[in-house]
Amino acid sequence: MFNNPYLLAFAVAFMGCVFATPLVTRFATRVGAIDRPDQFRRIHKGAVPRLGGLALAVGLAASALTVIFGGFLRELGGGAFELSTWWSKQWAVFLAAAIILAVGVVDDTRGMRPRVKLLGQALAVLVLVVGGTQINHVAILGLHFDLTQPGISIPMIGGTAQIGLPSLVVTMVWFLGCMNIWNLIDGMDGLASGVGFLVSGTLMLVALWQDNIGSAVLAASLAGCLAGFLLYNWHPACIFLGDSGSLLIGLLIGVIGVQHSLKGTTTVTILFPILAMGLPISDTAMAIFRRWVRNLPLTAADRRHVHHLLIGLGLNPRQAVIYLYIFSAFLCGVVLLGVSLHSEILALLLGLSGCLAFLLILTSRRDELAQLRDDLNARLQRGRQERFAARTAWEAIQKVELCEDHERIWELMLETARTLGCDMVRMSCHRQGRTILRRTSETDDPIETWPGVSGPTATFRLPSGHDLLLTVALHQAGGSTLAADIAFRFLQRLALATAERLERLLDASPAADQLEDIAPLANEALTASGPFPPPRGLPV
Repeated sequence: MFNNPYLLAFAVAFMGCVFATPLVTRFATRVGAIDRPDQFRRIHKGAVPRLGGLALAVGLAASALTVIFGGFLRELGGGAFELSTWWSKQWAVFLAAAIILAVGVVDDTRGMRPRVKLLGQALAVLVLVVGGTQINHVAILGLHFDLTQPGISIPMIGGTAQIGLPSLVVTMVWFLGCMNIWNLIDGMDGLASGVGFLVSGTLMLVALWQDNIGSAVLAASLAGCLAGFLLYNWHPACIFLGDSGSLLIGLLIGVIGVQHSLKGTTTVTILFPILAMGLPISDTAMAIFRRWVRNLPLTAADRRHVHHLLIGLGLNPRQAVIYLYIFSAFLCGVVLLGVSLHSEILALLLGLSGCLAFLLILTSRRDELAQLRDDLNARLQRGRQERFAARTAWEAIQKVELCEDHERIWELMLETARTLGCDMVRMSCHRQGRTILRRTSETDDPIETWPGVSGPTATFRLPSGHDLLLTVALHQAGGSTLAADIAFRFLQRLALATAERLERLLDASPAADQLEDIAPLANEALTASGPFPPPRGLPV
């Protein structure tokens, strides 16, 4: 299975990275690309350089120059391998890699905002698409999807290129996902480089089985670079990959996963590269779910990645990374088994079962699973409360917009506040320094105070945009099932609509300014029926 060019590509990349890494370490120290411990997510003990992507680039360049320009690929595939045809697409790969390397180096040395970094990644993907590296067809579990229609034209130097819109979207998502999952998993000495070595080695074997010469050579070169870099990145690490290294690994593994054979007719679906990257994909999926459940930004940092959980169980960094190597090796073995048996379903079942079992066992040992379950239930409950409060407030706002008298507006405000769990409501309207309307659900006065009550309260002073000021004071009952912040937020929207409607009514009837000035507490009709009914809770 192994031919000399593949071994040569691996060996040259390995030696190139081994010799380049000490030089890159000195360079990173000189330019200030240093990763310092922060007693939070960074668990290393001292300052460590982090420009490992440059060392990988040197190894890859040395391997490509030796194998390609040395003529070692001409006899592969029985002489049917067309080097010129393959090379015509590789310029885009090298240019995209250069863009990603530049983005990573800037981020490692000076720092870069997430949006700017994502824009640089998208630019690299566009270069790949223009160069012909894109996903035009997807085959998974026996289903085939054509992504070439509808097509769009992309302007280029010397003309335009016709590219399918679904193909562009899927290609963008694939490469951005690959780059960022490797960036997220790079949180422990030797983790990203070791797992990347296993994944690239597996994809090399799959490419050889598929007779995909170009992808096999690229995978062998990447595996050699990562093996050489791992000598310095093993705990305690002398240098880190940094964003320059992790993003470069993700880009190249993404390229290897989608490039098809120029000769072979066998189709290896995109499912196998996904399963091979099961560890970083699982960790990223858990991070997204965890942050969504807790209503955190996707870019928020935390200490709940798989390597953090293993460290929390009492393992040292070497033991933790070895456990993750074993898990990743299991997934790579599943990929090779699925390829050899031509069974995607078997590979998918084994891979998903392994990932779920690993994550469930790991999270349950740290009580993370119970916390996630509680946070999920709380988020779902808040979602139901949000929808209930939004529907109630929106219906009241539409009714207020149709009201023609002050009393009906007050009735709607009181009814809605009670529905959202408030047992005490007060409303006053001021114009040109005079109180023209004052209503309260109880007989206490003044409006601005709540004597003898405890619990959530809120007071809104809302101008209508001209010379009217509406003040609404609310107190939520202790037994309310609706969260106070949700109830007050939607009642504030109703109060704002009320202020605008009162302004229009007063403008339409200027004499109304004098109607309520002498009756600040004239609401006997609303209070004569006895105690208020208990607030209605949120239906389950």
